[in-house]
Amino acid sequence: MARDLNMDGNHVSYLRAPEQNHHTATKEYADTKLSLLGGDMQGGIGMAGNRISHLGEPLHDNDAVRLSYANHFYLRRDGVNWMRNDLSVGGFRVRGMANPRTDQDGVNLQNTSSFSSTRFTRSNKCS
Repeated sequence: MARDLNMDGNHVSYLRAPEQNHHTATKEYADTKLSLLGGDMQGGIGMAGNRISHLGEPLHDNDAVRLSYANHFYLRRDGVNWMRNDLSVGGFRVRGMANPRTDQDGVNLQNTSSFSSTRFTRSNKCS
């Protein structure tokens, strides 16, 4: 066809599902696709082993984050990464500490009684 097809206000019906980029699609087919400009999803996505890439920095609590972001800003339970700055607990107590195994481990008052008195001195003030 060398010219535009004038449908004179009529519709094209009974199209097959498109297989290539230049194929036409029905409204029903197009309505099942998510707009490239955004939109709301309804239902889950089966990723078939694929990954989501090129995530931006999170702005809201429910935003997805990159693995590098999570590894940098959150402590892993397996101890692979460590704190990079001081920990402020905002005036709250730290509870449920395990018994210390090295000189750098934190202790609580209950733990101090099991160590020699030359190693720890009990004081009422915190520095």
